[in-house]
Amino acid sequence: MNNGVNENKALSRTEKRKAKLDAILRHAARAFMEKGYYKTSLEDIAALHKVTKPTLYYYVKNKEDILVKCEEEASVRINGLLDVVTGNATSGFEKLRAFIIGYVDIVTDDIIRCHIRHRGQMEDPALREDSLNMHRGIEHRVREIIAEGIRDGSVKRCNPTIIAILLFDALNGISAWYRNEGEMDQGELSAQILSLVSEGIASDI
Repeated sequence: MNNGVNENKALSRTEKRKAKLDAILRHAARAFMEKGYYKTSLEDIAALHKVTKPTLYYYVKNKEDILVKCEEEASVRINGLLDVVTGNATSGFEKLRAFIIGYVDIVTDDIIRCHIRHRGQMEDPALREDSLNMHRGIEHRVREIIAEGIRDGSVKRCNPTIIAILLFDALNGISAWYRNEGEMDQGELSAQILSLVSEGIASDI
């Protein structure tokens, strides 16, 4: 009986720590986006989160670690989306369509916006290479979806690599200007992007 209580307490502590880390990352992300990564100090982030700097060190090692943790969140969410999309028994184009809708939702989140803006800016060469490899992996998975669409006839014959690069340039660009409080909602944004993609690469068949 006590084991169950202890497990619940441990789970609760884990959930609370994750929630606090998420809040810190969001405060840091907004500060980096508004003030700039290099002009934002850990003291600024601690003040925004209303904690002391030593308390902040309990959750993050330094500013670079914030970028790493934002990237980890991005990897989990984007690859998780791709796992769901590629697991569906649909055409290549329908999979690409589902990815775009899900990606728009992801890319408008503050943590992911910060990650996209500052990706690959780690000073540690190994961390920088890990960042680039993560993005190469995601882009490769999307290229495979496009190639699948070409094979099943739902996507016009094209160069999957070029289309994937153009698609990510357009989708990631959203992070620079989109605001949740703006006039355009995510549904309208997704619809406009899907319209461009449909007219450009969807097969007439």
